[in-house]
Amino acid sequence: MASKKSKAQRGATRLAEPKKKRELRLHRPAWLNLALIGWLMVPVLAFGMLWGGRQLVDRWVITDVIIAGEPVIWSRDDIKAQTHWVIGEGFYSADLNRVYDAIDAMPLIHGVKVRKRWPGLVEIAIEEDIPMALWNGDQIIGINGDLMAIPSHLDVDNLALIEGDIKYLEDAIKHFRFIQQAIAMAGIRIQTLHVSDTGSLSLDLSNDWTVTLGRQQLERRALRLKKLLTGLPAEAVSTVDLRYGKGAAIDWRAEQEKG
Repeated sequence: MASKKSKAQRGATRLAEPKKKRELRLHRPAWLNLALIGWLMVPVLAFGMLWGGRQLVDRWVITDVIIAGEPVIWSRDDIKAQTHWVIGEGFYSADLNRVYDAIDAMPLIHGVKVRKRWPGLVEIAIEEDIPMALWNGDQIIGINGDLMAIPSHLDVDNLALIEGDIKYLEDAIKHFRFIQQAIAMAGIRIQTLHVSDTGSLSLDLSNDWTVTLGRQQLERRALRLKKLLTGLPAEAVSTVDLRYGKGAAIDWRAEQEKG
């Protein structure tokens, strides 16, 4: 039996509406906001505490600088003048390294100790070098071998003079010490030690001798000089040349020179 077909629908076909995607939303707890604000406030509070603490401790200030011991080359006033700026600085914030550097830079200062003493003092203890000789007339050599400026107030008239090129400085100091020690028993001192461009040594002594040592076997020649100083009449000798394997060449003074 034939059946009747249903009529086809006419017109536009309705599109199925797309399904809406579900959005994932995270809700930050209220306590997390407070924690974040708290962490952000930590640096601010720390800075405030540090600044406020410094203002509090700096109520105590440095009122004086005192010098321990008995300095010889420099007076207490000289040393205090180098550190006058520390007066009025906060006791806790005052920079002792700066104080140390100011004193250590002074000529003939070999050691420095700086400390604070409650409630408002800076105490300085110094170790002074000993002037040994002049270097080329415009610098001073300390007993420790340091080369430095000559303090303007220092009397250097009685210091020996060492002359030469800077490349010979270390050797000149070593030879000066040995020779001076060798002849000191004879009551003689070096007035001038000259180092030539080739490193050869010559001396002017306090007994008016001019001595040539050369540049080899200097210690042996210095000991030979010691013997001559104790064995020859000082007023009769003009120059001594020790550049020989043994003995020495001596120039004698004329009779009129002796008188």
